[in-house]
Parts: sequence; C-alpha cells; structure tokens
Amino acid sequence: MLSRPLAISGWDIGGAHLKAALTDSQGRIAACIQLPCPLWQGLEKLQQAFSQMQLELKNKDCLAAITMTGELADLFNDRDEGVIKILEYASQHFQNIPVYVFAGTQGFISLEQAAKYTEAIASANYLATSQLAARHWKEGLFLDIGSTTSDLIPCKDSIPCPRGKNDQERLASGELLYSGVTRTPLIALARRAPLEGQWIRLAAEWFATTADVYHLLGRLSPSDDLHPSADNRGKQPRDCARRLARMVGTDSKHWPLPAWQGLAAYFAEQQCQQLTDAVFQVLSRVDISPKAPLIGAGIGRFLVAECARRLRRPYADFSEALDIHPPIPISADHAPAAALARLAWEQLRDKIH
Repeated sequence: MLSRPLAISGWDIGGAHLKAALTDSQGRIAACIQLPCPLWQGLEKLQQAFSQMQLELKNKDCLAAITMTGELADLFNDRDEGVIKILEYASQHFQNIPVYVFAGTQGFISLEQAAKYTEAIASANYLATSQLAARHWKEGLFLDIGSTTSDLIPCKDSIPCPRGKNDQERLASGELLYSGVTRTPLIALARRAPLEGQWIRLAAEWFATTADVYHLLGRLSPSDDLHPSADNRGKQPRDCARRLARMVGTDSKHWPLPAWQGLAAYFAEQQCQQLTDAVFQVLSRVDISPKAPLIGAGIGRFLVAECARRLRRPYADFSEALDIHPPIPISADHAPAAALARLAWEQLRDKIH
C-alpha cells in the first residue's frame, strides 16, 4: 500500500456531457471539467470524450470512480445494456488503474462486479451529491439543475430521503424533472407566449431551447452551453432572438432586441414555476424546517436561488460542501463528478496499491 493517498478522479457519464473532477492528495477538488459527449450519436463519442478529458486533467496515475446517466441514451435497447456497454468502454480506457463504480445505496463496487448491479448503478449520480449535501446541512432540499434535467432530493437528519428509487418513480414523485437550462425545447415549458398584447400559440418544433432564453438574459457562459444550437448557428443575442421568433411564427427583425428579451423572460418564468411546483410537491411529504435551505448545484442553480427567494427560505451553494477554501464555483456546476471524487477519496483511497 502506498504511504500517501494519490489523487482520485470522479467521472459522471451523461447522455450529453462527460464531466470529471480531480482531487489532490488531500482530497480537495483541484479540477472540475465538462466536455460535450452526444452519446446518442454512438459510443465512439464517449471514447473521444474520455481521451480529451484525460488530456485536460493531466493526471493518469489515480483511482477512477464512475457514475452515470448515459444509459438512458436511445442507442441502447434498455438501461441494463446501457450500463454494461458504457462500463465496457470505461474499462478499455482505464486499463492500468483501479476503477470503481458508484451503485447508490450499495456504495462503490469494483468494475468486475458491476454487471450484477446495473439497476443500482443506473442514474445514481444524484445520490452521490445528496449524500454530501446531507452531511453538510442537517436538513434541506438539494436541487441540481443541469443542461437537461433537475434533481430535487430532500435531506433530513443528515440523510438523503428520496421517495423514488429509479427514474420512473422519481418522475412521479417530483424528484426528477426533465427541465434544464440549455437543452430543453421551449415547447416543453409552455403552449403559448405573449407578444404585443396577444397570446400566440407556439410552434411544436425544436426551433429554440432554454439556452437561447438564458443567453438572451445573460445567465449562461460559453462553457455552460457546449452543444450546437437548434439551427446550428451562432449564440449571440441576435441569433437567439431569431430562433425565439420562430417559436411564435415570425422573424426577429420585426421587433427590437428588448422585445425578445422580454419573451425570454416569460419562458424563464414558466420554467421557474415548473421547478417551484416540484419543490412544493417534494416538501409536501417531508417535514423540513422553514429555516432549512434550498441547496443549489448545477449550471442552472440561479433558478434554485430564485425558488428560495419565492419560498422565503435561505439559499446555500453546494460548493460549500466540498471543503474547498475559498469555494470553487465550477465544482458546484458539475456537482456529481466533484461529489463522487470527494466520496471516493474518503472511502477508497486505502485501496490504491
């Protein structure tokens, strides 16, 4: 056994992005990176993202811990197949280092055992983040708002207490929303929108996404939005306005930019209302103090702060739970990878030989 623990990397393999975090030898998050990985286009995209990420991290001599949601990608026949094939690719990439897989309440298991625990492994990344959040805040509601989905996990007595144990149950319980701040089609947020004093029915097309909304409102950075836009064109305000105009059957040239920013604000409000409804649903079954915070993670956690304001609850940022001084905001942007790296450092560092 080594006399000192090496760095540990945490990997969150999603259907649209690959995220990784790296600890230093003391378990502090030293790096946190996101790369595009459109898994629906083929597993070779994962191979490419793995290779690029290893170059970005610049550290190959460390234990790797893996979690995922990418098994839901539609190139797989079912989720079991997705878990197995993703881990097959991971095993090819991490050939000379120890690899462990996060299996939710089962904890970390070896790569060789993973085929027996596919249900526990599938989409378990929310449990890594909520475990760390619950340990830091005795009670509260943890919300991770990413590019595509939002997770809502209540924590009580320093323990995460979700009702849902899989995605289907979590969708029913309000603990999982397919609503994110870059990839969500606007037709998923509303059926009509206001323009010049009239309600306009929206085109049921993928003309624009929430990325256009939050670029127009100045809430996204280029590193938050790594995928092509709906029309594969630019992401400047005039480009986003052009796509937004298509949703209401017109052209952006007919109104000034502030009109399109106003329409973007309407869609942002609809998304925030969806999220607030889910918060009320989750809180309706869990006895959490009115003083307990909403804990925000993900690139869309500015929406968590807004929900906290509306509910008159404190807001806390997940980066506080990662024991980084001062906190690194990007570590909360990609919370599952950072949380996994931290948990793996605590639980697995003695397994490095």
